[in-house]
Amino acid sequence: MIEPVGTQANADAMRVLYGRWVKRIALVLRSRIPWADLDELLQWGAIGMLEAMNKFDRTLGVEFEAYAMRRVRGAMLNGLRREGMRRRGESMFDADVVDNAAVAGGTSPEDPLAQLMRADNHAGLVAALRSLPELEYRVLALHFYDEMNNREIAAILDISEGYASRVRKRALETLAAQLSAQPHGATV
Repeated sequence: MIEPVGTQANADAMRVLYGRWVKRIALVLRSRIPWADLDELLQWGAIGMLEAMNKFDRTLGVEFEAYAMRRVRGAMLNGLRREGMRRRGESMFDADVVDNAAVAGGTSPEDPLAQLMRADNHAGLVAALRSLPELEYRVLALHFYDEMNNREIAAILDISEGYASRVRKRALETLAAQLSAQPHGATV
């Protein structure tokens, strides 16, 4: 792999190497947000890649690709937020704050994802994930960690798109059942 910091020639090699990668992220995001302009996504993605190359610290033990993917996708989403705010004249809001306020206010039951994100459930989550069959675990990892949709997951695992959806749903239901049983003294 090319090191993300260093000489100008190294930076040029990085742009060539990851240019198609940025385009793939933009196309995936565009497929999920059809009103987004592909050229703008690519511009924001290029800015995110430059920031990733300049701010990456390999001493933290994170691979550059994982770090850069978050930076690139985040730059694209931030660009869409700013553009949407400019177009609509609306103020930005943080979806996490809204979700947490709804849960705290009692207007929404705590969903399994919110339970997973709580620190006190970390050990329970690890145990629940270890109890999943390999296929269910792989589908969840591809969906939540690699941010792939059912079509992409199906292509990687050589299964149908519908089956990928059913496997993910079954795995989430299993996790939700195991995590909701834990506070009541049940074990995983």
